[in-house]
Amino acid sequence: MNVKRWRFGTVAVVVLLLAAGCGGSPTAGPQPEEGASDAVEAKEPPRSAAAPLDEIYAQVDGKTLEERREILIPIAEEAGQINLYGSMNGDEGGAMLDAFEDATGLEAAFYRASAGTILQRILQEHDADFRGLDAVFMNGTEMVVLDDEGLLLPLKTPSTDQHPEEGVLDNWAWNYINAMVPVWNTEQITADRAPTSWEEVLTDYDGELVMEIGDFDWFATLVKWFQEEQGMSEEEAVELFRTAAAGASSADGHTLMTELVAAGEFGIAASAYDQNARQLRLEDAPVTYDPVVEPAIVRPNGIGIYSEAQNPAGALLWIDFMLSKEGQQILDDYERTPASRAIPEAGLPADVEILPVPLQEVFAERDKWSSLYEEIIQQTGPTRS
Repeated sequence: MNVKRWRFGTVAVVVLLLAAGCGGSPTAGPQPEEGASDAVEAKEPPRSAAAPLDEIYAQVDGKTLEERREILIPIAEEAGQINLYGSMNGDEGGAMLDAFEDATGLEAAFYRASAGTILQRILQEHDADFRGLDAVFMNGTEMVVLDDEGLLLPLKTPSTDQHPEEGVLDNWAWNYINAMVPVWNTEQITADRAPTSWEEVLTDYDGELVMEIGDFDWFATLVKWFQEEQGMSEEEAVELFRTAAAGASSADGHTLMTELVAAGEFGIAASAYDQNARQLRLEDAPVTYDPVVEPAIVRPNGIGIYSEAQNPAGALLWIDFMLSKEGQQILDDYERTPASRAIPEAGLPADVEILPVPLQEVFAERDKWSSLYEEIIQQTGPTRS
């Protein structure tokens, strides 16, 4: 995949996300001063961290991760606390933070919220000329918005040396991926009935299938794949999903959907996260995604340096660490699927074909795909939440 295809404009996405009101007021991390938004016109234009970051890159050019760390730690220490915004919602966030602080001796503050809430907060803080963020890590869709708004700085780190090509962009990189795969209950769907293609998933499980209500990007990606690889028209591909929905139920959330399959309430989930299935299998739940239906649809999560970072050296240290073999191993320990191939046994088998969600293409057409998928989901039974 050509990395450049990810960099078309998505200003409309910003408007849509803000209009949707993605979340409430922040509850942790640095806060803008009272009335900051009223004083924007009286302030100097925002000061970019690009110049000091360029100087930092010059100092660490050609250095190993260990050598970079020795150079970056005193610079970051002088700049003060490192402020991180992230959407990791499990225990791995705290484990990553603890390991980073142990490795560097630096203090970091971690504001955790949904990706939509984080995006809204960053845009509001930018408008208010409040600089409370150094590094951000969240869903790739929201990273695309930040990038296209010019709110991310160039990212250069040797920690991406073992990333897939499409996982390294100019200003951000994948840190882990959510692979969306069919997951089924092995007590209800035996090996001889297991799906072998996406078309079978959508046509062979009338009355047994459950679909996630928000996965319009999964839907759009598969529709495009059916067109490009299976020779279908868009109308024919969409009709497969309509047929599936007519005999399916729906659920709000990937974790819940997979848990319902594990409990035997449904036979198969159309687009479960592979990590949820692995976590349940550790508890001896009767679920599997083996053999994987290919291509596995991959929704990346990304990480980058904020354009107005007050501690760009600290941001770079955090990213170096999180994308390093040590950081990626922590993600794997918590059943995340690391982006780096430095963890060879992590996530899906290495020979599984993956198809990343084409973030720019899908979200440039967000209205179309979200409306169409909502219409399809309305054909399912009552949504479980």
